[in-house]
Amino acid sequence: MNEFLNGPAINFDQGQFDKIIIFLHGYGANGHDLISIGNAWHKELPNTMFISPNAPFECPWGNNAYQWFELSSISPKNIGSGLDKAGPYLNGFIDHISKETKVPHDKIFFVSFSQGTMMALYHLCKRKSKCAGIMGYSGLLFDDEDFNLSIKSKPPIRLYHGKNDDIITFEQTINASKKLKSLNFDVDHRIKDFLGHGIDEDGLEYGLEFIKKTFNI
Repeated sequence: MNEFLNGPAINFDQGQFDKIIIFLHGYGANGHDLISIGNAWHKELPNTMFISPNAPFECPWGNNAYQWFELSSISPKNIGSGLDKAGPYLNGFIDHISKETKVPHDKIFFVSFSQGTMMALYHLCKRKSKCAGIMGYSGLLFDDEDFNLSIKSKPPIRLYHGKNDDIITFEQTINASKKLKSLNFDVDHRIKDFLGHGIDEDGLEYGLEFIKKTFNI
């Protein structure tokens, strides 16, 4: 278990950035899995720090594999308890990064994949301080009975999902988009034909376009 989340970062020297992109990786991966997106995007997104923390819990098989929560069962009860357990680690990391860098929460944008997207969609709208936005790939929204009443902020959200995803079905993104729209979130989504559980070049361009729009770049 990581008491304090940490992971690879790009352009982290003080004075070199006024906004931050935080990557939230999927189950069994680590911070290096998504930081490569930052390497691809940094020229398009000047004055931006990119950071990709490892999730708080190691996977049983080791090999630098991490999880936000255990996924031996995908029952609603298991996912709900896992999200609740992992939430304080994510929230603590966000508050720490904002305080240390002096970058306000509304200048912090999240890019997430799979289990990381579950974390982003479930927790970030429950924070009083609105983040800049969420670009969520191949995930789902865990809509428990308390979700509606727990919303404290409504960041703009864009979702992307492969139609051939056999890990988390693309219908989950459609359902998440419908639910968030019903709660007056600014949200849109795209389903990509022939794509499985992953992110392709079209998905990266879709995300980059959204971030540029959000930050008026």
